[in-house]
Amino acid sequence: MTFSSKNLKIISLLLTILAGFFHLYPFIDVQYYLSQGDHGRDLYAFEQTTHGAKVYQDYWWVYGPLMPVYYSWFDNWLGTNIQSILVGEMFLHLFSGLFIFLTLCIFFSPLIGFSAAVWFWVFNEDFFFTYNHAGGITMLTLIVYALFLYLKSPRTGYLVMGLAGIFLLSLIKLNFGLSALLVFAVSWVLIDLRVSLRVPPQFGGTKQS
Repeated sequence: MTFSSKNLKIISLLLTILAGFFHLYPFIDVQYYLSQGDHGRDLYAFEQTTHGAKVYQDYWWVYGPLMPVYYSWFDNWLGTNIQSILVGEMFLHLFSGLFIFLTLCIFFSPLIGFSAAVWFWVFNEDFFFTYNHAGGITMLTLIVYALFLYLKSPRTGYLVMGLAGIFLLSLIKLNFGLSALLVFAVSWVLIDLRVSLRVPPQFGGTKQS
């Protein structure tokens, strides 16, 4: 990768961050739907965690223990209200788009990565009934990013990154984590098989650095 292409990627990353922030920021003032059974449960769990309650022990929770802790940080920081939770969700969406950008930049141009991230932010329907799953989407994009890095350059560190993402995903929603582990393991084997056969990865329009 030349010096100019590195600069292009850095500039594209900054533009992607700005685009994501300016698109997502207005949504911290908007809660389209409220489901008493799901949103009410979520908000109660986050508030209780803010006050020191322990998940499963002090209140009922159907998912993994990570997201009540995550959102409780925003309740502590910004106050106990829906907007605090929406700020936390905004950061999750922002990082999901950034991982999409970084993933595509591995084999394609930064412009394609930028376009994909913006497409995700604009058309992402999300799971409207719970704040929990936004964290799962973020971890899934991190895992895919780690796999693409490993596909380009098989290094143990990228496997560790992917496995760390799977662990965190399991703490968000266990069945998501187990499914991701299966797919990750199969992909790992196939990539190692490709390496052993000395077959380079091929993508249409690939620009190798």
